[in-house]
Amino acid sequence: MASLLPLFQDIWPMIMPSSISVTKADDILPPAAPLPPPGEDDSAAAEGPRVLSRDAVVNKTDKMCATVLLVKPMSSTTVRHHGEQEAIIYAASGHGGVLLSQPPDEALDAGRDEPERHALDPGDFAFVPAWTEHRVVNESATSDVVWVVTRAGGGVPVEVQLVGWGGAQEKEKEKEKEKEKEKEKEKENGIGIGKGGEGEGVV
Repeated sequence: MASLLPLFQDIWPMIMPSSISVTKADDILPPAAPLPPPGEDDSAAAEGPRVLSRDAVVNKTDKMCATVLLVKPMSSTTVRHHGEQEAIIYAASGHGGVLLSQPPDEALDAGRDEPERHALDPGDFAFVPAWTEHRVVNESATSDVVWVVTRAGGGVPVEVQLVGWGGAQEKEKEKEKEKEKEKEKEKENGIGIGKGGEGEGVV
């Protein structure tokens, strides 16, 4: 009986197909900021988040998911990677670019230490392998960059924010800063010196 279980799992979707799931654009992208009247300062339109990542198809399957990335003019994301997930990017609108980290040996061979740059125009696709550090930039002064990011390898998007190329995760960096502050406070208060203090421990 147990040997029939895999066969049943394969046949069941054909017998009882699931319904499709639709996510409307109005539920994903924020409304466009109204343009200021001629002659007025447009700084108000520039307020708010400069980078938005919205779920499009998430938690519908354990094999893939899709999100929409919006980067405002003259803005960029942090350096990031998608963990074990591979990603395909579709440039829906705007003229943006993706910066990729280079392995140290390749960077030395190329005689440069700057990240590799690829321009993406509307209709272009890009494939980002798992664990590949990258950064999305929008150098336009007027238009947003909108990309559809489809990830394989999980039903929930993985997005690991880094403090820089080859750097630690932002959360880890924050923890390190907190530990340093605690150590400084202990030194100021005379804690951690002597028996049972920070100076003693298992080597």
